Amino acid sequence: MLRYVGIFALVVAVGTIAMSFYQPPMRLMPAPFVFVDQQSSAFSDNPEKAADPEISLFFATNRLPVGPRDNRLYAVVPGRDMQAGVATVRIGEEGTTWDKIYAWSTGMSDDRRPFLHLQRMNEQATIESEGDLSGEAKAWFAEINEALRNSADKDIIVYVHGANTTVERAAGQAAQLHHFTGRNSVVVLFVWPTAENFLRYSRDMVTAFGAAPHLAKLVELLSQNTDAAKVDVFTYSAGATVGSDAMAMVGRDAARPGAAAPRLGEVYHAAPDADFRSFVDDMRDYADKAERVTVAVNMSDSALRLSQVINRASRAGRPDMSELDPEATNWLLGASKTYGTELLRVRPENIPGLSNRSHTFWYDDPWVSSDVLITLLHHLPAGERGLAAGKAGTGAHYWTFTPDYPAQLAKVIERLRQQAPTPPATQ
Repeated sequence: MLRYVGIFALVVAVGTIAMSFYQPPMRLMPAPFVFVDQQSSAFSDNPEKAADPEISLFFATNRLPVGPRDNRLYAVVPGRDMQAGVATVRIGEEGTTWDKIYAWSTGMSDDRRPFLHLQRMNEQATIESEGDLSGEAKAWFAEINEALRNSADKDIIVYVHGANTTVERAAGQAAQLHHFTGRNSVVVLFVWPTAENFLRYSRDMVTAFGAAPHLAKLVELLSQNTDAAKVDVFTYSAGATVGSDAMAMVGRDAARPGAAAPRLGEVYHAAPDADFRSFVDDMRDYADKAERVTVAVNMSDSALRLSQVINRASRAGRPDMSELDPEATNWLLGASKTYGTELLRVRPENIPGLSNRSHTFWYDDPWVSSDVLITLLHHLPAGERGLAAGKAGTGAHYWTFTPDYPAQLAKVIERLRQQAPTPPATQ
């Protein structure tokens, strides 16, 4: 009997190792609740851009480029400069119709959700670490400006993926974020080097810090070279290690005498896999420069539980307040009043169908993804997004979803409809 148990354990171990090297494309996420039952007219607000199985988004990467530009691969190791261009992602297989995509995207289809396939990475420019922008780089920013002019949302959303992520999966995550804004936003994907293997997670955390200066430069250049109202930064998982360090750099740069303001809008960290103490220290450098900082956490997050063991410190997405010194604790407790920072507690016991240990809740859960979209598109504080206030035993104030969230969300959508500008009458 023990022999068979040992064989079974070996098979499981081999299978786990094999899966660590297998990275399937992303599947289209479940329709956010705000899209279900036609609660939102986001797609109909932008019909010219909606009816297409292909999604285009901008990208910048500090991965080392390999091969000619027209057939480029991006290595798992960092390069010196950033490469920038436009990525194209297709929803479903060849021949998938818009009607089918619309049904998936609005919860009207029970069929298995399709894969998001990276079709091409059209590299257009190199953004050098030092020196002035090249003509190609200026043209890339001009193309972003043109997209902004044709976009209902005048912010730029910079998406930063997590560890153990291929370029294809990162592009899929950013593409679906763009798709579910009704394709009404300009999204820039920042691709940082990961080993694409969870067995090398510790190595990813090292390259995350190395990528932070590149992300900081990208945010500052987007502020300086585009007409964006704000530059929003959305990080997921270990992307928060990149984003937190980068935003601190942006904040310190902006604090220098005579420095230009970075025009930071929403900074949203979903399930942040970042050292909690460093994360709070970083926030102190940029919270007053951002429109709002939102930190979405699941205290039962199994991925961050493992990360805590590996890193020997709590993670920002599963924080232990006892790790902070009194000064940092007082600053954090007061930040919600002083800077409008928001802690969003995702409590699976209140959300139907959400796994208690979920780490992927921002795109896997229709309630949470709805709140993400409302935050990024409408810049509403938590109290106006249908969330309920709470207070932890540590004294930390937070916001959370209650079981009647769908009813609260309907009220939010109705208020937004009433506040929407009336289109001019035709002559």
